[in-house]
Parts: sequence; structure tokens; C-alpha cells
Amino acid sequence: MISEERRRKLLESLNKSGSLSVADASDQLNVSRMTVHRDLDRLCADGLLRKVHGGAVPVITTGAHINLARPFKERKPASATAKQMIGKHLAKILDGAQNLALDASSTVFHLAHTLRAPEGNANLFVITNGIPIFLELQRRNAGFRLAITGGEAHPRTGSLIGPLAIRSLEGIRFDFAVVSAAGLMEDDGNVYDSTPEGTAIKLAFLARANKRILAIDKTKLNFLAPYPMGMLTDFDLLVTEDGVTETERRHHHHKVT
Repeated sequence: MISEERRRKLLESLNKSGSLSVADASDQLNVSRMTVHRDLDRLCADGLLRKVHGGAVPVITTGAHINLARPFKERKPASATAKQMIGKHLAKILDGAQNLALDASSTVFHLAHTLRAPEGNANLFVITNGIPIFLELQRRNAGFRLAITGGEAHPRTGSLIGPLAIRSLEGIRFDFAVVSAAGLMEDDGNVYDSTPEGTAIKLAFLARANKRILAIDKTKLNFLAPYPMGMLTDFDLLVTEDGVTETERRHHHHKVT
């Protein structure tokens, strides 16, 4: 297969799936990973894609990152059964916690149906940047203190983002921060998300937490997205529909932004 045809096929795969790993491309084209890297380097130099660790994602033009995140109403029913299982696993882990930070993801939203305050203790404090999560927890009136961050409303995701959202977390510490991600690469443990603003608020939650939980359904495994969130080893627990896995967390802290 000539190089031009390989690169055309790489672009077709990237545009179809929204991301492309070097490992998958190597298998699909039956060429070495080094050859794939060279092809991706050329396509990147031509401005046709953006290389990330382990593969490539589409080029993002001004304002286009907004469209990478599907609207909450579209994400909520996707993999719903798996997300319900994740919510049940999370509820068990968080039983007895005093302070929680929950991101705006549709995965973490399912925790809103099962989260309860410790028996006889109404002092559980929960903060989220997710408007749908906040409204669902408020509707349930499940016996704990509830807050929502400041910030600007993202036009698609139902989340509050930006400097005001991050600044509203000043001085707060959490027992647990629970976040989801757009993708996790199993071969190297890199974690990615779909928008820069969403990544920033998630990292702010994680930086202020004693325990960090990554909650994703298995469709997110080996899916690349544009914005790095760190490594799996930055988290204490990985929660999927299959259960809970302890990670070998590094002994360092996220930078507080």
C-alpha cells in the first residue's frame, strides 16, 4: 500500500470514529507502528489532524471544541445500563463520606439516584458543576447539604465552567472527587476529555480531593480525545460497570489552578 493511500485511510478512520490510536491503525493497515507514526506526523504537518500521545484526534478550529461534547440529553441515555451499574458501585464506595465533588458527566449523573447521606448524619456536603445533577439531587431531597459551583453555563453539556467555577472551589477540600472522562487508553493509562473547560474544572475537583475516582463505562476504553487529564495512576479507583479497581496511584498532587 502506497503512503498516500495509507494516509487517506487513516483520515477516513479518524473522521469516522473521532479518534485513532496508533495500535489500531497499525492493525488495520498491517504496517508497523513506526510507519503509522510517520504517516501521522506528515498529516499533522499538513494540518489535517492533531497528534496526541498514542494516536491522533481531529484538528480543532476556533470554537469547534464546543461541538466535541455531545449535549447532556444525548449522552444521558447512552450506555444507560452500564452507567446505572456504575452509579450503584459509586454509592457503596461513597457511603460514609462527608464532602464530595461530582462532575457534570452523564455517567456521574446516575449516582444522583442512589447517593444518600450517612445514617443519622445530615452533614454530608455535595458540590457539583452539573446543572442536571444538581436539580436531580435537589428534587430527591435525600438529606444532605447541596451546592453548585459558580461559572458560565456551557452551551451543550449542562455544566458550569470557566474561571468563576474554579474560583468558587477556593478553600474547599473533599473526601472524594468523582469524575468521568471521554477516553482511557489501556496500553499506557492516559486519560482524555473532550473540552478544555471541562478538563480544567475536573482537575480542580481532583486537586482538592483526598481520594480520586474515575468513573467510565467500557465504551470509553481506548478512545482518544483532544485534552489530556493525566494518567490512570493519578486516580485511587477506577469504576466501570464491571466493578471497582484500585490503581497504583502516584504519590504526588495535581496542581491546584
